[in-house]
Amino acid sequence: MKYFIDLLVILAFVLSASCNKEKEIKPNDFNEFWEQTVIELNKKPVEFEKKSKDSIVEGKTISLYKIRSFQDVFFYVWVSEPVDNGKFPIKIRFSGLDRNNTNRNEIKNFWFLKQKGYVNMLVDIRGQGLSTEQINPKEYITEGIKNKEEYIYRGAFMDAVRSIDFISENKKSNGKIIVTGGSQGAALSIAATALNNKVSLCVISFPFLTDIPDYDKTKWPMKIFLHKAKNNQFDYFDLKKTLSYFDMINFAEMINVPVFLRTEEYDDITPKEGAIKFFNLLKNQKKVLYIEPCKGHGCSTKSIIANELEKTFIRTNIIN
Repeated sequence: MKYFIDLLVILAFVLSASCNKEKEIKPNDFNEFWEQTVIELNKKPVEFEKKSKDSIVEGKTISLYKIRSFQDVFFYVWVSEPVDNGKFPIKIRFSGLDRNNTNRNEIKNFWFLKQKGYVNMLVDIRGQGLSTEQINPKEYITEGIKNKEEYIYRGAFMDAVRSIDFISENKKSNGKIIVTGGSQGAALSIAATALNNKVSLCVISFPFLTDIPDYDKTKWPMKIFLHKAKNNQFDYFDLKKTLSYFDMINFAEMINVPVFLRTEEYDDITPKEGAIKFFNLLKNQKKVLYIEPCKGHGCSTKSIIANELEKTFIRTNIIN
């Protein structure tokens, strides 16, 4: 009987440890890891090169720049400045997961660069869009995922940080910087806000890599993560440990600026529950969460209500 009770105690301990490991989200060295990564980035000054002649379109001067970033990887950005004299807020858009936009003669999201009253910047992080000269993996989201040091999003987040340092020196800047984007672009905006104190406002939509442990294991992206782990013979919990360093939930407490967040009622890729959890962890009380009653990843993009709320939020926290 005693042997049976001891066995039950051991089994309960093992199950408890397993559950705790399953629920473990934020590593103890999370902040230190990212602080050291930023320190490594900043060992080299911001270096850039203009790659196109200035073009003037609808009152904005548009240019393409190549910027040196983390571990000597270059990435590209489009910048548009008002031709009018004066100082303007900066608005940065980080793109979603897109690896097909490689044509320098055709600017995706050109509508963003044409916005009036801002210095605008479109960022193609490493391995995406125009920035595929040095890095161009077959499966982007799993590249280097076996450990946190080599995972592609470590460098990608540093590209976001460096892009802010670059544009903050723009002569037409009034010192206010807004970061924005949807899905992956939202994740990059969150990481940039958490890791670069030059950001003034964060405006995001249905953020990717948020509350990853609750992602559906039968669907993209978790299905792809698990497939990669199985094929490369590394442990499921090691996979989750690596991903925990890139989970937006763990960046939330590092953000101290106003945040506007929109998401969808039904989204299989970035469930609203993760967005809500992230929102609740934000310290700054100048924050707004809007959930559009629609189904599908990104279906809130054209929401009239969300767009008006976002404009008001920016106007209240930046323009005024």
